[in-house]
Amino acid sequence: MAEQTEKVVENVHENGANIFSRVGDFAVKTLMVGLGTVGFAQDEFKKFWEEGGSFVGKLEDRGETMSHSGRDHLNMHRDNLNTRVETRQGQVKDLGTKANESFDKASGVVLNRANVPTSEEVQNLSKQISSLNRKVDKLLEEQKELAAAEVAQDEA
Repeated sequence: MAEQTEKVVENVHENGANIFSRVGDFAVKTLMVGLGTVGFAQDEFKKFWEEGGSFVGKLEDRGETMSHSGRDHLNMHRDNLNTRVETRQGQVKDLGTKANESFDKASGVVLNRANVPTSEEVQNLSKQISSLNRKVDKLLEEQKELAAAEVAQDEA
């Protein structure tokens, strides 16, 4: 039993040493990764700092290019939209004109069927009535003159 206990203790000791060794190796690797990260960051920051002016200039140039490109794109779409709107306005105007013409024709047909005179016919009739009134007035004047002449002749 002492032998077994010794073997168990020996196994525990070996396992503990292996675990301690692995934890130590992991801690060392973690430390190295951290130091490597700091060194890499320092190198990249130094490179960025030295080339920062050109980097900012590149960003500015890219921004201007995108701004001009976007403006051109918007102008193109605006012009296209304006053209489409003008086309639609012309079509609507043409449809309105055609609708008015159709309405005028249809209303003329309806009024004609109902024997309602047109404004032109009413104006012609008014002219004829005025002409007839003048003729009647002239005839009445002539009759008064004839009657007055007869009365004067009878008195003489």
